[in-house]
Amino acid sequence: MVRARLPLVVRRALAEPLLLAAAFGSILLATTTISALLLHAGSATQAGVRRALETAPLTATATVVTSSVTAGDYAGVDRAVRTGIAHAHGDVPVRVIVRVESDSYALEGQDRGGRPVLTRFAMYEGLDGRADLVSGRWPPERTGAGTATVEVALSEPASGAMGVSTGDEFTVVGRLDGRKARVRVTGVFRLRDPGDPRWAGEELLRSGTKTGDFTSYGPLVVPSGTFLDRFATGVSARWLAEPDLRRLPPDRLRPFSASVGGVSRAVRAGCPRCTVTETLSATLLRLDRDALVARSTMLVPVFQLLVLGAYALALTARLLAEHRRMETALLRSRGGGSPRLAALSAGEALLIALPCAPVAPFLAPALLGLLGAFPWIEATGVEPPRTPDGATFAVAAAVALACAAMLAFPPLLAARRTYVEEQAERGRGDRPGLAQRAGADLALLVVAALAVWRLVHYDASEATRFGGELGLDPLIGAGPALALLGGGMAAVRLVPAVAGFAERATRRRSGFGPALAARQVSRRPARYAGPALLLTMAVAIGVLSLTTAATWRGAQEDRARHLAGADLRVAALPGDDARTFETLPGVVAAAPAYRATVVADSADATLIALDAARAGRVLLLRPDLSELSPAELAGRLAGPSGQALPVVVTAGLADAVRITAGTATIPIRVVGVVAAMPGTPEGTPALLADLAALREQAKGAQWPVTEWWLAADGHDTTRAAAVASGRGHRDVVDAAALTRSFRDDPTAAGLQGALLLGFAAALAFAVLGFLVNAAVLARERRGEFAVLGALGVRFRQTLGLLAAEQSFAIGLALAGGAALAVAVSAAVVPPMVSTGFATSGALPVLLHVPWPQVAVLMVAVLAVLSVIVAGLARSLHRREPAAALRSGEGQ
Repeated sequence: MVRARLPLVVRRALAEPLLLAAAFGSILLATTTISALLLHAGSATQAGVRRALETAPLTATATVVTSSVTAGDYAGVDRAVRTGIAHAHGDVPVRVIVRVESDSYALEGQDRGGRPVLTRFAMYEGLDGRADLVSGRWPPERTGAGTATVEVALSEPASGAMGVSTGDEFTVVGRLDGRKARVRVTGVFRLRDPGDPRWAGEELLRSGTKTGDFTSYGPLVVPSGTFLDRFATGVSARWLAEPDLRRLPPDRLRPFSASVGGVSRAVRAGCPRCTVTETLSATLLRLDRDALVARSTMLVPVFQLLVLGAYALALTARLLAEHRRMETALLRSRGGGSPRLAALSAGEALLIALPCAPVAPFLAPALLGLLGAFPWIEATGVEPPRTPDGATFAVAAAVALACAAMLAFPPLLAARRTYVEEQAERGRGDRPGLAQRAGADLALLVVAALAVWRLVHYDASEATRFGGELGLDPLIGAGPALALLGGGMAAVRLVPAVAGFAERATRRRSGFGPALAARQVSRRPARYAGPALLLTMAVAIGVLSLTTAATWRGAQEDRARHLAGADLRVAALPGDDARTFETLPGVVAAAPAYRATVVADSADATLIALDAARAGRVLLLRPDLSELSPAELAGRLAGPSGQALPVVVTAGLADAVRITAGTATIPIRVVGVVAAMPGTPEGTPALLADLAALREQAKGAQWPVTEWWLAADGHDTTRAAAVASGRGHRDVVDAAALTRSFRDDPTAAGLQGALLLGFAAALAFAVLGFLVNAAVLARERRGEFAVLGALGVRFRQTLGLLAAEQSFAIGLALAGGAALAVAVSAAVVPPMVSTGFATSGALPVLLHVPWPQVAVLMVAVLAVLSVIVAGLARSLHRREPAAALRSGEGQ
């Protein structure tokens, strides 16, 4: 009685609970997953931007201002510089520190063959906060001009090189005015981090010694008051501005970049002679563009799920329309016009889809919470939003409405036939679908090929909209999805051909199941083509997701190993030798090296001079970067030098014939070429030489060991890095640590979370679609299997029949999906990873297909589908044949 009072659209929906529950599940899964993926993409990108801002090197964020100053104008220039910097940075906190360096002074009594030993006085603001006293104290703030002795502090390396300590006194003589100054050392300090970018260009402060045309020791560090009173006579000052970017919101990157870009104008308004160098504006623009490309790349699983969810829903809608086609024809014959039927279909679709719109946004954060339980996702520090925002509700509503339209469309098409036409249609075999008859699947393949081609040749710098504004590029995400859909639709064309071949092959055999199964599939291929396409795309998405994640992880490891150059690379300290490092736990080889910037045929390049006898054991060179192995390259470097130094160079320096290091010009002979040089950033022009050969070639220059390259047993550097740091080696480059830092980057690692979520949703769609199709099949074929049961067909034969039938869809899905995914992966994954996350330099991304994981995926999918087929066979076999055969007697 209550049900009779319900509206027709509700009663009609309640009459098909199975199909409509499946439709509701598909829509809820689609809205929830897509909302979660978009939330995850936004959270991962924002976390990546925050980490990039927090860890950005000073060289990429600082502003440097230089000017000559005197004691009289220093205060005005200093005030103008700080005011201009503060104005350009707005409300972003910025710290400005200044360094002022005097003219050269000669150490009295240190004239070596007409080449005096030099030093300089210097003032470093905030040095006492970044250095520790080894002995003594810091000099007092001010000693008057009339004071005879200047109190200074010396760095530990300078103290050792000069042979002085706390309390010692010596005399220096001005190189320009000849004035003498008596100096007393009040303290010796040690920099906490000599590799700190704040000391870039301060080689004298870092090492205590600088060798060139003259040998210099120092500097002699004095307070600002003392410096201005006694040494500020037209000297050079350098201001370093350090912004605090930790609280800069990602949406302010571009506006803040424009503001910082005007720092030169702001500073020069008060100091016309100042020179301003800033890198922050370009860094912010690059970071904004990188975030855009990362978000675009994380749209890959979104587009894949859109396509897969749409097809799964279309398959359910088609099953519903086919199941109701006689009912719809009867309604039409009894006066139900197209508007009335359209209203019924639309109302039913909205009744199912609309509840998903408000529910999905609340389920999405919970789904992301489950995703964050995975260790590699948790390590990135990406925290999903706990409550949905307005954009999430808008996305869920849009997806739900689109799903409602797709659910209502097939019944509208079916409503065009009359009852007589439907009766006639039921006895016919399936015809190819409208899309196949129109060639839409082949056209889609062409569009997918164009999208993939565009993705392969995609340049991140082109991610702009009209007017120069940044915008998401949908091509990055749509390309793989279109390729999978087009390839899957093309593969479905094989179902009738394979079924026909199987029917002919089994026609004359005595087996019951295979022959009947082949006949069934050959007669109604569309019924099996739909689930086959759904499964094919789901498997392909799974394999593509696994391959993308494996390729990304491999790219990060390759990038880290290349940047490190060896398992461990340690900056040399005084007294280090081979035994210092060969005794570290796990270290199996140690090679000394010298690194410097040289000029190679008028172009700057990095020179690495490595002990060739040990280079083959420590050098991490990916095989595809060179035709020769590290051992072979080392052998060529250690060969006879003759009149030129044997070198291995990057491709851009293949024609170089000489290098200039300081004042030394060295002829070179190229004995090998690599695509990228280990131990240098990607794309850096570089040369590799033998350290002994370099010293032999240019005997007049000093080539000290600046770093040590170490190889660890099994590439396990954990203990060796810890012991080296404990011994005072703070400048350590650890390939394993670099790999972890790259993989933990939220923006890049966000792709793994998106792929994992998309992969799980794809399998859920596939299983749900296959289950619904199997259930509908069981309902429609009850009479057929009742007859078979009455004829004595056993359960094993029923199971064999259904397994043979479903093997067409399952076999095509597993084989075709894997093949399709590998083909698409080979085309799109390396450029996608390279553009979005790994590198755009000279280190190409290599495709990694994780075959063991792919095999596990195949076995898991086969097991789940086999359980469904077995359950279907058990359900059909248990039904009483008599009841099923009499079910139509009353009609």
